[in-house]
Amino acid sequence: MSAPVVVTRAETKLKHTRELINRKSINAIPVLKEDGEITGILSASDLAKAHDDNMCVADIMTEKVHIVLKNNRVNDAAKTMLKHGVHHLVVMEDGNVIGMVSSLDIIRAFVVE
Repeated sequence: MSAPVVVTRAETKLKHTRELINRKSINAIPVLKEDGEITGILSASDLAKAHDDNMCVADIMTEKVHIVLKNNRVNDAAKTMLKHGVHHLVVMEDGNVIGMVSSLDIIRAFVVE
């Protein structure tokens, strides 16, 4: 899991979120409402499809967010990714976003060095 999690808001311009994602070297970012409720997720592939950086995150974000709980097993996270064809899961604890799990994180967990 990657933590602390970097987040954005639905009304944020794509230009600013693109800069944030590049600066932090991340591939997906949860989109939160002001009250902290998750409302979507924006991935680097979503951004790659956008041609106008003046659009808002809400214009291109994926509203269906797949989550796992902090105490879920890695195997369960991997199954969720496979079932839904996603590469990023939001990690929640007590209703709060606390991290992200990527498919690369899952691979790392299974590779023994």
